[in-house]
Amino acid sequence: MARKRIGELLVERGAISPAQLEAGLAAQRQTRQRLGVTLIGQGAITEATLAQALSEALEMPQVDLAAITPDWAAVHFLRARFCEQHDLFPYALETVGGRRQLVVAMADPLNITAIEEIEFTSGMKVSGRVTALSAVRGAILRYYHKVPVATGPRAAPARPPARAAPPPARPAVVDDDEEVIVGEELPAAEKTQRTSLADLIREREEQAKRKRSGAAAGPGDKAKAKAPASGGGVLDDLDYLFGQAAREEPDRLEELERRFWALMRIMARKGLLTNEEFRRELDDEGGEG
Repeated sequence: MARKRIGELLVERGAISPAQLEAGLAAQRQTRQRLGVTLIGQGAITEATLAQALSEALEMPQVDLAAITPDWAAVHFLRARFCEQHDLFPYALETVGGRRQLVVAMADPLNITAIEEIEFTSGMKVSGRVTALSAVRGAILRYYHKVPVATGPRAAPARPPARAAPPPARPAVVDDDEEVIVGEELPAAEKTQRTSLADLIREREEQAKRKRSGAAAGPGDKAKAKAPASGGGVLDDLDYLFGQAAREEPDRLEELERRFWALMRIMARKGLLTNEEFRRELDDEGGEG
């Protein structure tokens, strides 16, 4: 899929006009809110239309949080503050291919930073579902803060959840990668140092996966498969952190390596790791040039 933003997707589907998009972007630069929230606040689009557009564009199912009973085991995986910060709500656990996944309802399913943080801290893949912003905030109020939230056709219109007990205020921060669908590269002018480093880390992650797959391709040479790659690398870092036994358990190794790279991307996006530091300390390719 070509790399596009939410605004472009909405214009293509006729949900908003180009003029409404421009007005929304102008307001967003002032408020620093997410574009979807801004357009809803301006009355240019409804929550339902936004959720439908995202669901179709991302081929991601929608969920009606008011019609389900969350699994408390899933809810307890995330803190209320994190959910409020990213407008998401964990509501179920599922098993796919023998591995557990955390099912998360998201008002902004393009929030890659939040997904990666969840996967790193929980050790599980995130299975996203699209839902309305008010539904997410209502679920947070009801299940984290124990605030009664009126739902259904008989709910009193004078007491909608957002007015009855709004969630704690939080700084509105627009993430570097907000509204972006993974696909072709952004124009160079839109690149930032953090997203550039995140891209570099992803590239090295893929190279590490290919190297690991190639090492495991020769079943007749077990010693070679277990031998550390020359010049260090992710496997040696994992050996140092978790012990040699990690290599001998392929599934465990894959999970640890995935969490290692997720941590690198999180640090890059938060500005805790620079290109120079990554290339000097962690990038296998850095010493080869």
